[in-house]
Amino acid sequence: MNAKYFLGTLLIFNIYWISLLYEPFLLTILIAALFSIATSTLYTTLVNFTESEAMGAVLSSLVLALIFFAPIGYFIYEGVVFAKSVDTSKIELIIPSVKDIIGFVPDYFNFLKKDIEEFLISINLPQVAKDTVKYIISIGGQSVIFFKDSLLIIIFYFFIQYYRNKLGRYFKRIIPLSTQDTISLFREVSSVISVVFYSVIATAALQGGLFAFIAYIYGYNPILLGVLYGFASLVPFVGGMLMWLPLVLYEVSLENYQNAVIIGVYSIVVISIVADTFIKPIIISYINRKIMRGDAYVNELLIFFSMIAGLGAFGFWGVILGPAIITLFLSLVKLYESLYQKNMEVMKVKLKYSREK
Repeated sequence: MNAKYFLGTLLIFNIYWISLLYEPFLLTILIAALFSIATSTLYTTLVNFTESEAMGAVLSSLVLALIFFAPIGYFIYEGVVFAKSVDTSKIELIIPSVKDIIGFVPDYFNFLKKDIEEFLISINLPQVAKDTVKYIISIGGQSVIFFKDSLLIIIFYFFIQYYRNKLGRYFKRIIPLSTQDTISLFREVSSVISVVFYSVIATAALQGGLFAFIAYIYGYNPILLGVLYGFASLVPFVGGMLMWLPLVLYEVSLENYQNAVIIGVYSIVVISIVADTFIKPIIISYINRKIMRGDAYVNELLIFFSMIAGLGAFGFWGVILGPAIITLFLSLVKLYESLYQKNMEVMKVKLKYSREK
C-alpha cells in the first residue's frame, strides 16, 4: 500500500476516535472559537496595551465573562428567586381584568371572544401551581447546565486566545490554500462575525436599557427586566412582546390602566419601532465602519434569517452559530469563484502560449 494512503487512512481513523472522545465538548469548543474570532480586534488591542499575550488572553476572557455571561447569570438567579415568590392566586386577579377588557371588544370579534372566555374558564389554578413548581425545578436544572457550559466556554476561549498565534501559523501550514487566500478567508469571516457579535450586544443593551428605564419609573427591578428584555429582543418578531405584554397585563390586573397603556405604547413606539427599526441599522453600520474598520458587507436580511434558523437549530447559541455558518459558506463560495477565475486565466495563457509555439 502506498504510504500516503496508509497514513491518510490512519489519520481518518484517529480523527473519528478523537471526535468521539471530545463529542461532549465539541459545541462549547466551537462557540469558544467563534467568540475568539469575533473578539479578535479586542484581543489585539489588549495585547498591544499590555504588551503580553497572556494578559491579553486573561483580560479578553474576563471582558467576555462580564459583558455576556454575567448578565445571564444574574437573570437566572433573579428569575429563580422571583419564580419561587410567585403567588399563583394572583392569577385570579388577572382573569377578571382580562374578561373586563374582552367586554370592550367590538361585536365583529365575537368569534374570538367566545374562544378566549372558554380558555379563561378552563384554567385550572391548582394545576398552574404544580406547573410553576415544575418550571422552577427545570430552571434550576438548566441553570446548572448553563453555568457548566459557560465555564467551559470561558476556559476554552482563554486557551484559544492564548495560543491563537501558534494555532494560526499551524492552520496556515496545513490548509491547502495559499497564505493570501487563507488570510483573506479568515478576515472576511472574522469581520462579519465580529459585526454580528458586537451589534447583537449593542442592540440588546440599548433595548434592555430603554425597557429598564420604564421599569424603574413604575417601581420594578430595572436590572432584571432590562437583562430579560435584552435577551428577549434576540428572538425575532415577538421577542420584546414576551416582556412588555405580561407587564401590561399585570398592571391591568391591578386596575392601573394608565400605567398599562403608557408601558405598552412606550415599548411599541420607542423600543420596537424607533430603537429596533431605525437605530439598530445605524449601530450596525457604525460598528462595521468605525469599530471594525473594515469593508465587510453585512446583508441584514440574510443575517436575520440565519439567526432565526440558528435559534431553531441550536437554541440560544444559534444567534452566533447561524451567522457564522452562513458567512463561512458565502466566503468559501467567493474564494472558490476567485480560484476558478484564476485557473481559467492560467489555462487561457497556457492555451495561447501553446498556439503561438
